[in-house]
Amino acid sequence: MRPRRFYSDKKSVSGHIEIVSDELFHLRKVLRSKPGDPVEVFNGQGTLFSGKIETIGKSKAIVKIEKEIVKERPPVNIMIAPSLLKKKPMSLMIEKLTEMGVDEIRPVIFSRTEAALSESSIKKWEKLAIESLKVNDNLWATRIYPPCKMEEIISGSENIKNRILLDIEGEKVTIKDEGPFLCVVGPPGDFTNEEREMFINSGFTPVNINDSVLKVETAAFSAVSILKYLTR
Repeated sequence: MRPRRFYSDKKSVSGHIEIVSDELFHLRKVLRSKPGDPVEVFNGQGTLFSGKIETIGKSKAIVKIEKEIVKERPPVNIMIAPSLLKKKPMSLMIEKLTEMGVDEIRPVIFSRTEAALSESSIKKWEKLAIESLKVNDNLWATRIYPPCKMEEIISGSENIKNRILLDIEGEKVTIKDEGPFLCVVGPPGDFTNEEREMFINSGFTPVNINDSVLKVETAAFSAVSILKYLTR
């Protein structure tokens, strides 16, 4: 059985690294770990430490490092630009997309977007991205950007090879298995005609991946699954 993974933003010192805060609570109270137990500690920035718990206190646990793995950030290949949603479905979408290993998430505000962004939202999304690394075995957390306007997505994507617009009115086309990919998912209620035309006129390919009308989050999961399959 693989050792449990814990996140730490602390730097290693003299062959040791600390586990603190919520991660410490999980280690102590939930898993009831004890000194000598093997663990893995990651920082979300490409480094993974393997070792054993040396001490567990009320404020921190100290892990003696036995092995260190460092990986460079892989090239950005799959970017998803979904409509900003209300709190609960947005959190679900962020959680699952990061578990699936999306490289970047760029929420978009469309004219039919009804959700508002709270000050704590992005921090919560980043925490979900970190938590996902305990599941998908990646060492780099998904980059999550603050919500932006549709025009910013268009103007900032001119050099991306494959730009896809998920569109119920689109064609059932064959997606090339060459990235990078940027996939835009519209808001509940769909794009306006003006928005659709703006994307298409800017070089986005309208693609229909399902005959049914899907929720934003379902459409995003479906698209990423297809792109992951094509590029694996």
